[in-house]
Amino acid sequence: MKWYVAEIIVRSRVGKARRKLLYDRQIKVLRAADHETAYKRALSLGKAENHRYKNSAGETVYWEFIGLANLDTLPKGKIEDGTKIHSRLHRGDPKSEVHAKQDLTVFWFERNKHKTAAELLKDETRSVAPC
Repeated sequence: MKWYVAEIIVRSRVGKARRKLLYDRQIKVLRAADHETAYKRALSLGKAENHRYKNSAGETVYWEFIGLANLDTLPKGKIEDGTKIHSRLHRGDPKSEVHAKQDLTVFWFERNKHKTAAELLKDETRSVAPC
C-alpha cells in the first residue's frame, strides 16, 4: 500500500448564480495499492463532498465536486512529522503566495469566529477587485 495525495476541487454556488464562483481546493491523503485504485478512491472522496443546504436567506447553496487537480504519491513510505504531502512548481512572483501570520487559515478562523457571514463577505469584497 502506498500513500497518495489528491487535490480535489469543489465549487460552491447559490441558486443559479452565474457570477464568479467560490471553490475549495482540498488536499487529501489516502492509501491505495496502486495508481488506478488511488484514482478511484480520490474520485470517491470528491463525490462525497457533494451536498446542498438552505442558507439564512432561504437560498439553496450547492457544493459540487468538479474534479481532481492532481494525484501524486507521497515521496516517503510513511507519514511523520515534516513529511511533504504536496508540491507543485509555479512561475511568477513567489511573494504573492506568502501570507502574514494572521491571514493563515488556523489564525484567520480564530480572529473571525465572532463575525457574521455578512461581515465576513463585506471584509472579503473590500480586499479584492470587483468580479
